[in-house]
Amino acid sequence: MSQIAITLIILAITIVLFIWEPIPIIVTAVGASIAFAYTGIIEVGDIFTGYNSNTIVLLCGMMVVGSSLFHAGITDLIGEKMVKITGKNERNIILVTLIVSCLLSSVCSNIGVMTAMAPLVTAMCLAAGFGPSRALLALLFGAQFGGFVTLVGVGSNATANNVMSELGIEPFGFFSITPFGIGVGIIGILYFTFVGYKFLPDTGYVPEFAKTEKKKLDTRKASISVATLLCVLVVIATGTKVIPMHIAAVMGALVIVATRCMSVQEAIRAIDWNCMLLVGSLTAISTGVKNSGTGDAVANLILKILGEHPSAFMITTVIFFAASLLTQVMSNIPTIMLFLPIGVSIAQQIGVSPYPIAMTITLAGAASYATPFAAPQNMMTVGWTHYKFTDFMKIGLPMLLVTYIVVIALMPVFLPY
Repeated sequence: MSQIAITLIILAITIVLFIWEPIPIIVTAVGASIAFAYTGIIEVGDIFTGYNSNTIVLLCGMMVVGSSLFHAGITDLIGEKMVKITGKNERNIILVTLIVSCLLSSVCSNIGVMTAMAPLVTAMCLAAGFGPSRALLALLFGAQFGGFVTLVGVGSNATANNVMSELGIEPFGFFSITPFGIGVGIIGILYFTFVGYKFLPDTGYVPEFAKTEKKKLDTRKASISVATLLCVLVVIATGTKVIPMHIAAVMGALVIVATRCMSVQEAIRAIDWNCMLLVGSLTAISTGVKNSGTGDAVANLILKILGEHPSAFMITTVIFFAASLLTQVMSNIPTIMLFLPIGVSIAQQIGVSPYPIAMTITLAGAASYATPFAAPQNMMTVGWTHYKFTDFMKIGLPMLLVTYIVVIALMPVFLPY
């Protein structure tokens, strides 16, 4: 049996178990990683390499810093103040969450924005009297929309530029993606706020970082917690190489514990280990799909479908859906690295500009909405919300269509073939 066939079988079983959930989702995720190794698709030593990552370190640090706001009693106060503005209306809170996370993620790491905002969003929901699950998923989608707005919004954008340089094409400018990002952001926010969130249940789950007894406001602890969070966010926003964001998060966590805003035991309890295990398992699954040649097979299929004289509409449509569907099972950076050389080659063969094809691949590769394992931040949100595979599909597949419509509508205007 070929490695592609084995990969597809493992993915199919994984998806079925994610949907049905006869066993905990974390067992399925780690089990899939082990299956990829013992069928020879990845090295046995690579099963747990995802847990030795900067993303895991960043998440742990930010969870401690975020939880310190609850321990200081400041989140209750902020939540109550915000609810006075939004009212005890879940849709209003979702709208505010989407807009703020979208704006921040256009210039900051989306994972950094999400881990910083999650405590405040949770506090708002609890103060309003309902569970935070739908608002926390809105936080994920807002952060993903923000990734489309500028070249630094998400790591895959920068990857696309690097690949273009290697292929001898002038890279996109900082704001080349902005018209498309604004379009996706506006329509996506409206869709999620007024239609999409209705498809999602309120799971009633409260994340680990918020599971602490309600405490009175401690001014000293609150001042330290807020100042620490702001400092970490500033470092993340500047993107300095001297202090990478995962180091900044750990330094923030150390300040929180050193100043006794939280004890060591409280800091450990604040980390959602289920979330960490889910995020860590993503790397092995993504590597398995890449190593097996499944992506190459999809790329070859594209060339056969397009034929010799495809229309601009046909090119955009086929490439968008091929890249966007693959990125639901293989993270966005490998997807873009795989598809961009093929896309540029297609442009050269049929005599059209490579830029609209490159932009289509960049946008489709970052549209990781529809499955829990499409991106680390998706896995992180599963841990926060306890949403199921089908919940992601119900909200994510329509968002893929929204993104496609924006690309089709704006490409002739801003990057004609």
